Amino acid sequence: MQTLINRYHNPFIELLEVIPEKLMRTNSERAIYLSKHLFNFIFCWLGMIFLFKLSNRLFNDYRLALLVCTFFILTPRLFAHCFYNSKDLPFLFLCVVSFFCFSKWLASPSWRNIFWMAISSGAATGARVGGIFIPAAVVIVIFFMIIRRKLPKTRLWMIIVYLLLFPVFVYIFFPTIWFHPFSGITEALQIMGHYPFDVTTFFMGKTVHSLMTPWYYFPVWMAITIPIGWLIFFLSGVLFMAFRLPIYFKQNDFALWLSIWLWLLLPIFSVVFFGSNLYEDGRHLFFVLPPFLILAVEGFQSLIHLNFRKKICSKIVKITSWVVLLETVISVSIFSVYDHPFQYAYFNDIGRKFAFEDFDKDYWGLSYRNALEFLVRYDSRSEIDVNWMVDPGEWNLIWLNSEDRGRLHYVQFDQCEYHITNYRSQQPVDVSAEKIYEIKVQDVVIMAIYKMHPPNKHSNS
Repeated sequence: MQTLINRYHNPFIELLEVIPEKLMRTNSERAIYLSKHLFNFIFCWLGMIFLFKLSNRLFNDYRLALLVCTFFILTPRLFAHCFYNSKDLPFLFLCVVSFFCFSKWLASPSWRNIFWMAISSGAATGARVGGIFIPAAVVIVIFFMIIRRKLPKTRLWMIIVYLLLFPVFVYIFFPTIWFHPFSGITEALQIMGHYPFDVTTFFMGKTVHSLMTPWYYFPVWMAITIPIGWLIFFLSGVLFMAFRLPIYFKQNDFALWLSIWLWLLLPIFSVVFFGSNLYEDGRHLFFVLPPFLILAVEGFQSLIHLNFRKKICSKIVKITSWVVLLETVISVSIFSVYDHPFQYAYFNDIGRKFAFEDFDKDYWGLSYRNALEFLVRYDSRSEIDVNWMVDPGEWNLIWLNSEDRGRLHYVQFDQCEYHITNYRSQQPVDVSAEKIYEIKVQDVVIMAIYKMHPPNKHSNS
């Protein structure tokens, strides 16, 4: 384990996911997958409770807190990843828990809350070393509180103790540094800051290497995969808060809102400044989307309470805001039901125009399960020579029964009878004239099976 390239990647969550597997004493690969998926969903479901509680502290209105959770669920890529992404989504919700604990301390400073702050931020860093941004955000908030002279010495001592406890809990929740804590955490920061694993993604019509992603990589993915309604409300929230900044600065909850802004901006600026690697649709930065959605809800409530001198203008803005909200909720809900279980391939109305020709779709390769299940029904022979584009073609074989698995034989492309592709990392192109199967999401093809004509074919059985 200590020699693996990803030994510093998500060790805390991976340790938790192994527990049910050991308790059930299962050796079935399929059962292990199902166990991990169930664990992941339960973990994210519990995390949603903390997102609600944090949002309720910010808005002091349970309806707006529920709206934040609704925005999250109706951000299709986030919702889909809750079922199987054991790296990015658990870390996202550990960040939510950390900032909730910080909000509790801001509202009610106590040694007990400091203890929970240290535990939660240590656990987040144990899941991903990038969690170190959490104490950095806390320090910046405390600095502004000192400037505003709203931090008694007792609370300052509490924060100092928190900063001392933080590395202790990082060590506890980071099993791969237990034997070499000092060199381990230093190496983890170096490796995870520039993760040496190079994969390619199809981005803006080009094959982009993860080691050389452009600075605008994540903002572009946000612009084309987040529902447009949430983007509109977010931009409104940013404008309203910028305009009211002097007012916010004087309010008691300024420190809490500042922490939300730092949660959003610190990681993005760090990635751009240090040129860190990004993968697929920027999923490693999914943890900045909760503050994004919180600011979107702030934008929505600001719009519906906006007062102009002419009442008709206020009514137009209010009605338009409600229309945008309802239209987004309805359209995304319909998509989530109709295109289930492929919500992870969602593009908004902007991205949909360019999705097929210019961007990766099913980069996870989850649709290989459907393709393989179709193929064993389509071809009844005892031996089928098949070629798939990426490894998920092999991983998804576990969903077939043993007899059907035995019928499929992986061969090289030039010898295959069927080629299965999710068009990973390249411009989509038809490899033969006979496409026997395809999966479309929003009328965009994300998976296809082509019938090929190799030199030698098996005879029908």
